[in-house]
Amino acid sequence: MNTKKTERFAQLGLLVMTIIWGTSFAAVKSATDTIPPTWLVSLRFLMAAGLLCVLFCRRLPRMTKQTLRDGVLIGVFLFLAYELQTVGVQYTTAGKNAFLTAVYVVLVPFFYWAVRKKRPGGAQVAAAFLCLGGIGFLSLTGDGFSLGLGEGLTLLCGVAYAVHIVVLGMHTKAHDPFLLNIVQFATAGVLGLLVAGISEPVPVINGANAPSLCFIGFVSTALALCLQTACQKHVEPGKASLLMSLESVFGCLSGILFLNERLTAQTGAGFVLIFIALLLAERPQKRAAA
Repeated sequence: MNTKKTERFAQLGLLVMTIIWGTSFAAVKSATDTIPPTWLVSLRFLMAAGLLCVLFCRRLPRMTKQTLRDGVLIGVFLFLAYELQTVGVQYTTAGKNAFLTAVYVVLVPFFYWAVRKKRPGGAQVAAAFLCLGGIGFLSLTGDGFSLGLGEGLTLLCGVAYAVHIVVLGMHTKAHDPFLLNIVQFATAGVLGLLVAGISEPVPVINGANAPSLCFIGFVSTALALCLQTACQKHVEPGKASLLMSLESVFGCLSGILFLNERLTAQTGAGFVLIFIALLLAERPQKRAAA
């Protein structure tokens, strides 16, 4: 019973994380107007790592070599996912970028099967494809679909993010989640700094972009990704990826509520498909408990 309650609270935490992500698009868009993309990736993770070091400085002496090794590995895939998505969106539409990134929903159960030898149930696979279809309704318009550089980079982002979710799920149970996050954030931030330093001009941080940068670094990164790390201890990666895909739903809802975007029949169909997918994903768990 306690395990079930813990899982429900963990699922709620992942839901809060997706709400933060889904409503942060305006801040990211505002920041990228004046901060080059790789610099933004680097700064957000360095700021998040710095904040956690200050808040949890008393835990730092407990850092182990295993936490450092696992955190660096997770951080590499975290950086790859964010960097590929950020670069890819420059060569494709935002809708295609969101849709192709979401292939992680389908990939995670199969990747987890490959490394853990835990075969996904038929309902879980069906839920993943239904969810991807729902995200397609939310993201794609009728302007055709072609696979170019931007789409290719975004697909690689989806693969990297799927690996990140699986690797995080494998290692998070063995570590203090805040120490693990400090290492993975610092790794992603330093990698971004190395790439940005040789490929982009140094940005100027001022009163115009500082509020957006602070929100992205401290709320959308530090708070949201800490929730992911803590909550994935209690939610299997396949179901976690489905819950995190709700970012697309909250992103659309925030556009409707705050940017006066229209709720269309296509958007409504996307909401319905994702909702059905989440209900379907619960079926194997409920049967196992019966």
